[in-house]
Amino acid sequence: MANATDLRSVEARIKLLLNAQLKAILRDQHLAVSGVKSELQIRLLAHLNKLAAAGDVARIDHIRSLVNGSADANAPSSSLYTPTPPSSSSPYRPTSSTQQSPPAGYSMPPNPSFGSGQVHFKTSPFFTIVQPLSGVVECKARESTRDHVDVSVTLSAEVATQLQNDELYRVMVYCAHDTGLNHFSASEIAFPHQVELKVNLDDVKANLRGLKNKPGSTRPADITSFIRKKAGYNNQVTLTYALTQKKFFLVVNLVRKTPVEVLVEKLKAGRLISKEQVLREMRTKAQDPDIVATSTIMSLKCPLSTLRIDVPCRSVSCKHNQCFDASSYLQLQEQGPTWTCPVCNKTATFETLLIDQYVDDILRSTSRNIEQVTIEPEGQWSKTAVPDTPGPSNGSASTAEDEDDFLEIQDTHVSSMKQESAPVTATPPNPFATSARTPPLSSREQSVVSSAHRATKRPASTVIDLTLSDDDDDEAPRSKMPRPSLRGGGGPSMSPWNGEVHFQLPRPAPSTSAYDPNYFPSPLR
Repeated sequence: MANATDLRSVEARIKLLLNAQLKAILRDQHLAVSGVKSELQIRLLAHLNKLAAAGDVARIDHIRSLVNGSADANAPSSSLYTPTPPSSSSPYRPTSSTQQSPPAGYSMPPNPSFGSGQVHFKTSPFFTIVQPLSGVVECKARESTRDHVDVSVTLSAEVATQLQNDELYRVMVYCAHDTGLNHFSASEIAFPHQVELKVNLDDVKANLRGLKNKPGSTRPADITSFIRKKAGYNNQVTLTYALTQKKFFLVVNLVRKTPVEVLVEKLKAGRLISKEQVLREMRTKAQDPDIVATSTIMSLKCPLSTLRIDVPCRSVSCKHNQCFDASSYLQLQEQGPTWTCPVCNKTATFETLLIDQYVDDILRSTSRNIEQVTIEPEGQWSKTAVPDTPGPSNGSASTAEDEDDFLEIQDTHVSSMKQESAPVTATPPNPFATSARTPPLSSREQSVVSSAHRATKRPASTVIDLTLSDDDDDEAPRSKMPRPSLRGGGGPSMSPWNGEVHFQLPRPAPSTSAYDPNYFPSPLR
């Protein structure tokens, strides 16, 4: 029967294995490989206990060798665990360096400085990491306080010469939050939310947050201009942070920058969508009986820069013909990498970008003042006529109207002045009678025909003179509107008003001061 101490050491190492390693061992033992990591561990431990109960030492030694080999591959250094190779003749006994029971999962040592290369960052087409200039420093979680970490960067003679002679070499600060798999998978760049970065006591003004609600949109902090480019000089990088519930890992790297122009030329070199392929896809869609294909209007302007497209580009996952300019798109991604198509919002990483030769042929065949074209379902295209803005016409009708408006203002003012100088008669106006100043029908018909004299025929009652002053109080008071006379028991009289008002008093009530026997009716008999 297997030793209980040996089984416990194997069980402890099983907890250090990854999912792929656990599945490989279970597959070797002809066991199921479905489930999460905890289920795989429980299944393998149960199988190991079953073999120990059956006394199958050979299979236990075989599983022990598989577990030890996988665990040694995951160890960060050879000095952490030094297992003795197992043998069939003697049971496996750990050496003195393995007497301490290993933890349930790999954790970072208490020293905040780790060996370089343990944290891997996602690749970027704009920056290529040449070598690390410092070790990986752990920023511990601080939920209610603030803390800081110091990183020492000392340049070698070769690195200092590269920084002085080539501007494409940059010194950048990389940071990533703890996900538990930072040592085995690529990490996105992320700084603490409340953070300050200083290099040699100088504040680094850089965007360390990225775009809101866009993970992975943070770029590394460029500190090249703050570094003393001298061999052997000790540059101090200080990161101050606060109010974070996660751990972060910080490292300073020497990177080589790739300009946007170089990336555009790389796209032109080989990543193309041929014109024949685009036409074939359009004809296939047009022949689909479930889709009613109609002509569409395609803009020749980039949706990002609103300028004419120079290098038409789109992602391989995009289903539309509308393209965007490759240079404008890459410049935007260099500032804040979101890698989404500006037309359909699908993922459009640099590896999936392609040059559309169909749209490029349209751009070469049209002048630069053409802003859009009409695309037919079969792939034919034509220039879209942009409607001109209608300007003022030079016809005689509009000229006559303009002159008529000008004459109307002048004639109205003169007419009002003449009417104000006329004497006011004492006869009150009659609102129910027809005004004697209304022009006859023949005169009105003539004004319709001749527009030049139309303004002089307007009634004076509708004119308001704005040249008069408010201090002119000698104007004749306006007569009040006529009121119908009151008559007893009847309605209002509709006869014309002659300026006089008549009132009729009601009949007086019978007096009750004296007794009048004739006033009351006689009683019924």
